[in-house]
Amino acid sequence: MPTIGAAPVFVARDTELAELVRLTSSPPSVAVVEGEPGVGRSRLLEELASHPAIASRVVWSARCGSFARPCRLAPLVDALLGKSEVAAAHAAGFSPVTGVLRRLIPEWSPWLPPFPENADAETVRQQEFRAVREVLTGCGPAVLVLDDVHSADDDTWEFLRGLAAAPLSVVVSSVACGPRRFPPMREIAAHLTLPAFTAAQVRTLLDATFGRCAPDFAEAAHRRTSGIAVDLTALVQSVGDTAEALSADRLASATVPPIVRSRVAGLMAEIGSTARDVVRAAAVLGSPAGEAELGAVAAPSSGEVSGAVTEAVETGLLRDLGRGRYESGSPLIAEAVYALLPGPQRCAMHGRAAARLASGAEPFASLIARHARLAGDLVAWTQWTCVAVDNAIEDGRTEEASCLLEAALRDPDLPRTARESFAVRLGRELPRSIAHAGTVRLLREILREWPLSKAARGEIRVHLGQVLINQVGKVEAGRLEIELGAADLGRRQALLARGLVTLALPHIGTVPVEENFRWLDEAEQVSKGEHDAGLLAAIAANRLSARMQVADPDAWHAIADLPRAPESAEVCRQVARTYINLADAVAWNGHYPVARAYLATARRLIRDDHQPYLDALADGTELRLDLAMGEWSIVAEKARAMLTRVDKDGSLAAEPLLVLGWYEYGQHRPTAALRSFDAAFALSAGSVPIQASAYAGRVAVHQAGKELQAARRLAEYGLDTVRRKNNWVWAAELMPFAVRTMLGLGQLVEARELLGEYRQGIDGKDAPVANAAALLCRGILTQARGETLAAGDLLLGASKAYYALPFPYFAAYADELAAGCFAEAGDRERALASYTTAETVYANLGAAVDALRCRRSLRRCDPEMPRRGRKGYGEGLSPRELEVARLAAQNLTNREIGERLFLSPRTVEIHVGRALRKLGLPSRTVLTEDMLRDASGEDSKTA
Repeated sequence: MPTIGAAPVFVARDTELAELVRLTSSPPSVAVVEGEPGVGRSRLLEELASHPAIASRVVWSARCGSFARPCRLAPLVDALLGKSEVAAAHAAGFSPVTGVLRRLIPEWSPWLPPFPENADAETVRQQEFRAVREVLTGCGPAVLVLDDVHSADDDTWEFLRGLAAAPLSVVVSSVACGPRRFPPMREIAAHLTLPAFTAAQVRTLLDATFGRCAPDFAEAAHRRTSGIAVDLTALVQSVGDTAEALSADRLASATVPPIVRSRVAGLMAEIGSTARDVVRAAAVLGSPAGEAELGAVAAPSSGEVSGAVTEAVETGLLRDLGRGRYESGSPLIAEAVYALLPGPQRCAMHGRAAARLASGAEPFASLIARHARLAGDLVAWTQWTCVAVDNAIEDGRTEEASCLLEAALRDPDLPRTARESFAVRLGRELPRSIAHAGTVRLLREILREWPLSKAARGEIRVHLGQVLINQVGKVEAGRLEIELGAADLGRRQALLARGLVTLALPHIGTVPVEENFRWLDEAEQVSKGEHDAGLLAAIAANRLSARMQVADPDAWHAIADLPRAPESAEVCRQVARTYINLADAVAWNGHYPVARAYLATARRLIRDDHQPYLDALADGTELRLDLAMGEWSIVAEKARAMLTRVDKDGSLAAEPLLVLGWYEYGQHRPTAALRSFDAAFALSAGSVPIQASAYAGRVAVHQAGKELQAARRLAEYGLDTVRRKNNWVWAAELMPFAVRTMLGLGQLVEARELLGEYRQGIDGKDAPVANAAALLCRGILTQARGETLAAGDLLLGASKAYYALPFPYFAAYADELAAGCFAEAGDRERALASYTTAETVYANLGAAVDALRCRRSLRRCDPEMPRRGRKGYGEGLSPRELEVARLAAQNLTNREIGERLFLSPRTVEIHVGRALRKLGLPSRTVLTEDMLRDASGEDSKTA
């Protein structure tokens, strides 16, 4: 990206530019443009100078240089020299007084009048002012534009004050504060202040320069540069010169551009030594600070701080936040200042920063630890890190505690005396936060390579096993870690029990549920005699959750025994976890309103205790409830938002991916749905119900695509998974698709045997969704035997069962199948009623393709049914729209369609868009010839 001075676009200053153009068109006038260095004052004046509205005027322009001793009238001389040919063309009309310019502008001597004789210095000075004014105003309508006038010499300032009433327009730019700020004058017609770019303006600038730019890149660029135009340009240029190259990750890793470092070094050289120390102190602190803090960190021998702060603010190296607080001009400026700071001075400043912060009434432990580390004080760093971890745990910020511990453990200079305790503490906190792959690898590395006591090794192994099972989905690896930890723990039975109870929930692993209950019994046995209330609550929670996961109808009675107001924070967390597990279990069983109530109870219990892992579990269950209960308008956005909060490679990402898969299936986006189902399956090794649902979705996609052999294989894999687990409740979504696939392959006997096995597996279980699925499968099998009326009645019963949950999508699916049975049996009235119900529900959900399919079926049942819209054309397809849509249904691109029909790609895009809108379809990927035949009325014509 070119520098701002030659930038290809000009954005965010249109209002200011228009005001300057207006003022310069009505001389005499004076306008002042103010702003901190780098915000784009120079670029605004350049745009003004080249604006078409003042093309008929002579524009005298110059930039005032920053010299230790500015030359007299230097910017005015530069402005005159820049238009020498204009001045030469009007020289004949100049008065003799202009001869005084021979000394200032020797290049003009050939055509200037003689230099005045016998004039004293003051007279010459006054004549110079008159001569410059005469040239500026004597060459036609003119505009004088001076940039950075705060750097001009005193004579230029005096000249400008005397020029205010001259018949020309004057525009100057200046810093917004300090002693060199342009003084107020009654002749000033406009005082414009340029702020730094906002995040939205940065995005507009980048979009205009590169085309579509990622929003996160624009926000990150604004955050790092604070919207200072010159630094923004240099930083973006250092990252890349195409939209594809501009990523937030590349921006984060980009070093300070040499241009910015040079600019900052130049500004630092212009200010006094105390001001430089204050700027360095701000960069070292890295957060807003007052004058006292800046002075304490700057240097013991620093001079008067208040004036130094003012000086630094004037240069833009510091930003005044108000209320006596200051920070570096931008994060990028802070980086540049920090990079220019010599190592010993940097360490000393960090040491003073740590001491200053530690002396405060409420010391910020993690910040003190950071400064101590950067000062090289390892003892203080370790001590303050411990304090910061304690504070984070006490406040319920477990994820912050884990991050602090992990950062310390990765530091090669962490004292050996602290290594073991830090590793054990990280192991304890990790199960309660969201574990990332890097953290898990770190703990494994510590177990493999660090010298640890047996007790510490055993405890870390148990906690690592919990994380591997609950969050990573590696059940066998987690079980092995717990078993290895048990060998090291010796008499620490409570910790061993916590590990065993992790294995107790039936959804975990591929072993039969009976094995999960055996682990639960073992945990209870190991914990006998223990008085740890949190442990006992955890065991009770998993016993109740396990019973609910297998849909034990007697489990409901035990819920009343859960404490309503737990006494300790640990017991409160365990009770909250119980309600989240119960919500998850009853959601898979089909008790959706009850699941929502349990989630509300859990969130009430932990609302003041930040628990990232429990929050993520609750969010995943809530997503599934939204999907099942028909909240499709919000579910996709919520699922994608959750994916940004959890580890994308961890098991917590499986549920949002699963929900996205079902949503995309309902939107008839098979490729996207299959991709989401596959990703959910890959991350759900530790959760059989999620695996079963992912299998169901994959079977459904292949079945819809008429890929029955592939669907059959996947169905068998899913059924084997449930069969091994011996909890058929979790096959409720899979069964209808498995049965239809088997029937499509002519496997009637196998389908009937499968249904018998399924019904036996859910017998006596309190699982309404499983019972609805069994009824749906019975209806499908009955239809396959040719008993269409009986099948229709069974399918209507299934529909009512699904509506009662409520599970509207599957209810509409059952209604649609029932309608087909009634139509086949000749019961036209019941067929129309069921098709109408199904179409309405599909449409309300946003399942446009399913709704359109029902409308087609309705027309076949009732050819006289009025079509939506009116013929020729209204909401019906025009001949051209139909022609274009048919080619689009063949997967031709807009360009290919245009070449066939002699249309532009843009025109094709318009026709396709209109066709999709009229058909109520989400995208062209779902267009089929059958839909278009129905939409054009060809079915009725050939009937």
